[in-house]
Amino acid sequence: MFSTNSLGCLLFAAFTVIAYILRNLIELLARRYFSPLRALRSPPSPSFFFGNLREMYNQENTGLLFDWVAAHGHTFAYKGFLGCSRLITTDLGAIAHILAHPQRFQKPDFVRESLSAMGAGWESVLTTEGETHARQRRILYSDLAHRVNTNILQLRDQWTQLANNHQSLYRAIDVLPWLSRATLDVIGMAGFGYQFNALAGKNDELANAYDLIFNTARKLALRTILEVWIPLLRKFRPKSEAMDKARAHLVRIGLQLIDERKMAMAVETGVDSLHKNMPKCPKESRPRDLLSVLVQSNMASFASQQMTTSEVLCQISTFLIAGYETTSSALVWCLYALAQNQSVQHRLRAAIRTIPHDSPTLDEEVARLEYLDWVVRETLRVHAPVTWTMRVSMEGDDVPVERPFLDRRGEVRNSVRLAKGDIITVPIQAINKSRQIWGDDAQSFRPERWENPPGSIKGLHGLWSNMLTFLGGSRGCIGYRFALAE
Repeated sequence: MFSTNSLGCLLFAAFTVIAYILRNLIELLARRYFSPLRALRSPPSPSFFFGNLREMYNQENTGLLFDWVAAHGHTFAYKGFLGCSRLITTDLGAIAHILAHPQRFQKPDFVRESLSAMGAGWESVLTTEGETHARQRRILYSDLAHRVNTNILQLRDQWTQLANNHQSLYRAIDVLPWLSRATLDVIGMAGFGYQFNALAGKNDELANAYDLIFNTARKLALRTILEVWIPLLRKFRPKSEAMDKARAHLVRIGLQLIDERKMAMAVETGVDSLHKNMPKCPKESRPRDLLSVLVQSNMASFASQQMTTSEVLCQISTFLIAGYETTSSALVWCLYALAQNQSVQHRLRAAIRTIPHDSPTLDEEVARLEYLDWVVRETLRVHAPVTWTMRVSMEGDDVPVERPFLDRRGEVRNSVRLAKGDIITVPIQAINKSRQIWGDDAQSFRPERWENPPGSIKGLHGLWSNMLTFLGGSRGCIGYRFALAE
């Protein structure tokens, strides 16, 4: 039999183990009752467990955030898991402060986990923080090429064939999977010098792998949320043979790209052993695509210029994901906007037809088309592929606001008090379509607004064109120039 002291020690040890396993959940419950965000106004919560999370996950085209801003002002809190308050603000001063301090406001672990599960991995530039992220960004940004070439005629022919094969007069074509394949081919050639031939149907396994990973990672379920706050549960996830196969295929593609490029670079530079460091080439003769930059960093001698093979694999997967998913989504919304606004469509077509098909400077002339530039800007403003992002406060802070707001008690606030661990939502789409910034027709697709944009957008310190589509600051989208070229 146990003595009283032995039983007490056993219970204490058991309590300690349980507390350690549930520490994130305990911290969450503490924030529910002690976070200063509780003092902010907030919309009603439809669920004790999920709070407003289901609404937020389905808000892209519901107008939810605009309704909340109209009812509660530009700065308020909504409820997350177990009713914990999360800050959401469209105030430009607050947004600028948050984006300007990336060490103080980092991506939450559950966001990084989600991005990792989507295929980016834990060592991707999307998921790393601090000096690791800064090192990766320096390597990637220095030589990232922006040349984009795609066989748009092949895509046109595929759609024409589909339409002609249908017996009825009109045939609806789901353009998203086709555009996803086209953008996968583009990133394959421009980023990696590799022919995926996805449009020709020769890499369906890769496209299917991404589809499976995206669709699985996007599902909001109670288990997914519990894993955020009880990390031990991740070790007991149900095994999915299909998911394991999809991830293994991505790794296989990445390793194949690395090995082929290393062999090509060794031949070009006369290096007999791939285990030796690559000799430095004159800058003007170095390969300029992304894969060459990654392979060179993998073989670099200095730690500040070096990426491990695991890191390189994560970057390859990250850029393939970006090329496959976000750009194709933006293109679909652009086509949708043009279909809904035929006057814009006619004007754009007329502008494009001023350029001869056989022009030797076709790319440069297309890039100089002013109305095309307006259409691209308006598409990315109204239909941002990523509609919101999140940050977590790594320490207590007072976030200044440009415009005072009222809290729950009706008192005027000039800043938002945050405690360590408080979650912040940056509503990209809501800010891009804010009436206060863009005027009464802010939610309308009107490319002509870019002829004389409102002066109020100067307060929007985004990475590109005074909008938050590519975010801003040192965590802005590193591939935004490539995305614009696509």
